[in-house]
Amino acid sequence: MKEYLLLASLAGILAFASCSVPPMAVDSDFKQQAEELPVEGRKVFKPNGSFRLGNYTVANVKRGWVNMGGFSIFSYNNVKASQQYQFSLQSTEGNEWFVFGASKLQEKSLKDNTGVTIEVAPNMEYYASHFTSPESGQWHLLTIDPRHYLERKKFEGELSNGKTTYKIAPVYKFEGKTLPMSEIIGYEFRDENGVAGAVQVVNNGKAWMKPELTTDTRMVLASAMASLLLYDKLNESVESFELN
Repeated sequence: MKEYLLLASLAGILAFASCSVPPMAVDSDFKQQAEELPVEGRKVFKPNGSFRLGNYTVANVKRGWVNMGGFSIFSYNNVKASQQYQFSLQSTEGNEWFVFGASKLQEKSLKDNTGVTIEVAPNMEYYASHFTSPESGQWHLLTIDPRHYLERKKFEGELSNGKTTYKIAPVYKFEGKTLPMSEIIGYEFRDENGVAGAVQVVNNGKAWMKPELTTDTRMVLASAMASLLLYDKLNESVESFELN
């Protein structure tokens, strides 16, 4: 089943690679009223450097090296990876917040005689970031990603300052497409009133927000979205890492 979804995802990419790529599928009620925040200047592969997110500027991006380590015993591999991030978010009003983040992954796997790799533990990838608003205090973002659509119910995510919490929900589908992608293509931020914002993290990136949000809430969500736009998944690094 996993192989089928992966092939279907690849086929979907090839099918519309030569034409305009649709946005991710977000809640229809939200999409009708949402304001789109154009993402400009973001690199598609290994996103780094400054870029624009609506009226905000993501600047002073510093991405640490991916730290790798682990061991191998016969056909059993135990690999750990981590990475740190920091950047600033600047508004047109002159406000600037600094955002700090880190990701971590530990993968335990066993390779059988046919060369097939089997996961032998819940190999979750963790990402966390935090920043401080002069108005609403310190915020933290946390996602726990099982790294595949078939395990999507194990995903957990939230953005919170202790008083206000947005649940973060993963999105696996593009608009107008029936089959999901195997990995996350974006995220929705939900409160008790529904979706407040959404961000697509693949291709050039896209973002949406409710237009009636306060100035502080908009910058909070923009900081969280920028974090996820800069977040570079560790699973590819782990898969290509060779243990001695």
